[in-house]
Formats: sequence, structure tokens, C-alpha cells
Amino acid sequence: MPKHHFVIENKSQVDGNIHTSYSWDSQGRIHGSGLTTKNHATLEDEFIAYIYDSLCWLDTWNPSTCMRCSGLNNYGITVIKEQDVLLKFHQLLQAWIDLFSHAADPIVLTGSYCFDGEERKGYYEKLVYNKVELINELHKLANMAKYAEINGKSIVHFGI
Repeated sequence: MPKHHFVIENKSQVDGNIHTSYSWDSQGRIHGSGLTTKNHATLEDEFIAYIYDSLCWLDTWNPSTCMRCSGLNNYGITVIKEQDVLLKFHQLLQAWIDLFSHAADPIVLTGSYCFDGEERKGYYEKLVYNKVELINELHKLANMAKYAEINGKSIVHFGI
């Protein structure tokens, strides 16, 4: 299952070549100098798609094109660097955490519309998440955004 990775980075380190500071192993885990569990979060692509509309409310930057954009670059790199945008990112994540805290365990969400083989019957896929694990990862990412805002850092997002 494809994953989106988020890391805390110094603003001065973020440029069009930021991807060369990181590598991925055969299991899709990200590696980089100084990368720890506290400054790295991972969310599944299907979950990002589920909350994508709210992420489009963020003013972001694409270092590959050197252009401002909205939301996350699904297939590339996105940087969230302005303090007010990092605060908004934190608040959006906190809102999702608050919402999911009311869900049953496991959390079952409606995913993409799919077709079933040759019969061409359509259905919505079901996304199933362990409630504690999902909320913990969202908390980690929200804390990273808050830390970056307070300490003048940025969040770098690596799409699938």
C-alpha cells in the first residue's frame, strides 16, 4: 500500500534537491540523516485521499517546480513552511483527531469507487484502520506541525 511520508526539515535545507537527502528501502520505509520517529510520520495514500479536500486549504510550495500550490503534491514533494500555514495544518489535523476519537474501533471509512473484475459491478472500497494507531500517527504529525511552527522549521511531504 503506497504511503505518504512527512518529515521536519530546516527551511534552509529545502530546495529542489531535497529528495536526495532521503532514501527508501524495499519495504517503503524512509531513511535520512537524523531521521527519528519523532520527526517523521507516515500515512497511507488511501487515507490522504479521504482527507484530501481539507488539505487543499493549505498554501504550500512545490520545490520541484519552485511554484506555490494548494494542498499536497500526490506524486511528488510538497513543503509547508509559513508559520500561519503550519498552524492551520496543525489545526486541521487536530480536527480530524477530534472527529476520529468518536469512531468505533476499528475505524471504517468509505474509500474510492471500484469495479469488480469482468462483472463490472461497482462498489466503494472500505478503508479499515486501527483507531489507536491512526490517531497516534495523526497526533505525531500534528505535533510535528506545531514544533515546526514554533521553531521556524518546515514540514516536507513526500507523495507516493
